[in-house]
Amino acid sequence: MEVIEQGGEVAIRTNTIAEECGVTAPILYRAFTNREGLIVAAQAERYRRSTAVAVQYLVSYIENSSSRSELRGNIAAALDFIFSVERAEARRLRAEVIGSAVSRPELRAAVAATDLDYARQVAEAYGVAVQSGWVAASVDIRGVALWAQGVINSRVTIEFNGDPAVAAAWDTLTKSAILAAIFGE
Repeated sequence: MEVIEQGGEVAIRTNTIAEECGVTAPILYRAFTNREGLIVAAQAERYRRSTAVAVQYLVSYIENSSSRSELRGNIAAALDFIFSVERAEARRLRAEVIGSAVSRPELRAAVAATDLDYARQVAEAYGVAVQSGWVAASVDIRGVALWAQGVINSRVTIEFNGDPAVAAAWDTLTKSAILAAIFGE
């Protein structure tokens, strides 16, 4: 993962990586089959890690809500963090991995599995909110979580233009849309 971060996929040299890991190239190949397998594993882990922080943050905010209005406020606060400049690098990284996955079925499957797992975690976190009637049982929280992940991943294209006014407008619109999808507003 460090090699990809520093020089991209083209910088992957299996012999060098094996040496740095203190193993031989055959052991590396046994674990990953080939260079491509190593790249897929590294990219999948990059994607998983870059998403995990935001999901854990969101889940904690959901689980620490004691009313519908507090839940709504907590989700809005979590989205502010998720949209923040501080998280821009994680969005850029996910865009890189998604781009790499276009021509790699194994990586596409790993990205999809990560997104599905995180959507499941978010949906489970909303269990109390649904049982309490704060969120309608008819809302497909898993579907909303997957849709929101896709929208959030696309924020990187807004960041490309570097216009803070456009980014702020995107944040406002996206937060409103996500809250509307969850709360039926």
